[in-house]
Amino acid sequence: MIAMRPPGVRASGSGPERLAGLWTIVLAAGGARRFGRNKLLLRAGGETLLRRAAHRASWVTGTRCVVILGADAAQLRAQVAGLGARIVVNRGWRQGMAGSLRAGIEALPASARAVLVTLADQYAVDRHDLERLARAWARRPRMAAAADLRGEPGAPAILPRRYFGRICGLQGDQGARRLLRAAGEAVTRVPLPAAAHDLDAPGDLARFRRARDRLRR
Repeated sequence: MIAMRPPGVRASGSGPERLAGLWTIVLAAGGARRFGRNKLLLRAGGETLLRRAAHRASWVTGTRCVVILGADAAQLRAQVAGLGARIVVNRGWRQGMAGSLRAGIEALPASARAVLVTLADQYAVDRHDLERLARAWARRPRMAAAADLRGEPGAPAILPRRYFGRICGLQGDQGARRLLRAAGEAVTRVPLPAAAHDLDAPGDLARFRRARDRLRR
């Protein structure tokens, strides 16, 4: 069992905030059909996008992290070696994001009181963004907290345990955004401009290449 620290207490040394009961799910199972190749092996800030995603999560939740793989799982597994994250392979990844979210929730221990859901292809999001989101959630822990994306709540997002059952009821390509929209005003929205940048289609590659050398961890 991983030792939990009270909210706001830092790990020894200059480590990150470790909020008690908060876990991370890194969603990295998709086949990148629109992109045309495995985008998570692209490099930014000296790391592949998958390792970057798991690494930045470790600043907030330490080894309380579940990485969901699917397509190319055998190849991607090595990218998170040594970070202490738990790897879960979603064999039904072709059926959509809902199955990956469900696999992540089912992998959490009973002590998990909330989960930070992150997308591995949101390359511009760094640990400072996730720490800002975590601090916002800690102030109102019964509410979800989410990136404010042009007035809409989205990932990365923190969902309290009371959302877990609803997550497991999602189907197909439905993600947590549907639940956040349904919650309306009961969501703490955090401006995170970096969350608007991801790799969805080949047209996004030029912007990624311009940004990757400036990215912070």
